[in-house]
Amino acid sequence: MKNKSLKIFISLATVILLLLAGEIALRLFWEMAPAVRRPFYQRSKNPFIRYKLIPNAESGNVKINSAGWRGPEINIQKPKDTYRILMLGDSELFSILLPEEDSLSRQLEKLLNEKSGGIKFEVVNSGVEGYNTFQEFEVLKAQGLGYRPDLVVLDYVLNDPEPGEYYFGDNFLTRNSAIYRYILYRIKKGLIRMERRRLRIKTEAQHFNYLHSGISFIHLKKAVLEMASLLESYNIRLVVNIFPVSSLAVKDFKENYPYRHIHKLIKGIGHQNIIYVDAIEEFNRLGMSPQSVSINYEYNESHKNAKALGVMADLLCRILRKNNLIPNTRFNAP
Repeated sequence: MKNKSLKIFISLATVILLLLAGEIALRLFWEMAPAVRRPFYQRSKNPFIRYKLIPNAESGNVKINSAGWRGPEINIQKPKDTYRILMLGDSELFSILLPEEDSLSRQLEKLLNEKSGGIKFEVVNSGVEGYNTFQEFEVLKAQGLGYRPDLVVLDYVLNDPEPGEYYFGDNFLTRNSAIYRYILYRIKKGLIRMERRRLRIKTEAQHFNYLHSGISFIHLKKAVLEMASLLESYNIRLVVNIFPVSSLAVKDFKENYPYRHIHKLIKGIGHQNIIYVDAIEEFNRLGMSPQSVSINYEYNESHKNAKALGVMADLLCRILRKNNLIPNTRFNAP
């Protein structure tokens, strides 16, 4: 009997030691994806954020401030007579291929201050390449709210529902155990891979449609609604700013635009604290095409160029004014 108990104890101890070794190994040797192995990125202690910008890092035309965001220094204590807008987003907001002054956040800030009527506007760019809505929500909770924004703008691109380990719920183990997250993540990735093979998803359109259906969209919708409700509790409005796709798969923004139904689906996420902005009709009004708004359309580069971001900044200003979200500003109607 004693021998049997000893064997059970040794077996349990071995399993525990192996799990502990796996936990330590994952914490020490986990590497960021190749796409974000740049001189200004580091691992994040927050498992839902995963990686973040290095404060005060510089590389090429990218300069990170002490808060760990691209742009000028921002005092966490909001100055008097300052209206602060926090923008959440990914590479479209980060704009690595553009000078910082051409980014959406900086063009929006400049435009607001040109017609401010004495109010100082600050627009904080918290965009990070590769982030999705779930990571952006985590940034808002972990850091963004500490800057006391008067308004939050969520920049939405059509790959934002991309799956990740945070799909497994917010609980003690997902927050604190690397090996638990890894095991669940591998299971989930395997299931997703099998499902995508079964559905024969190969094209961009099939990919975006897949992300905006089933469980992926359910999680996305939940995150957006939770973000809106959290901000409402702070008396802060949420603006969801939809970026039209300008890849090679898109020939125009009119009747042939293949993702209009997805834009409609996103704008159908109803909440009294959300205002939607969609630049697609503004691009049409100005006669702008996917070729003219993309940084490099021929190379399937969907990121927007400085001119397109300027148009989006102007549209944001007008819609914010129309909804009385910004004080003492003067903008002409289109």
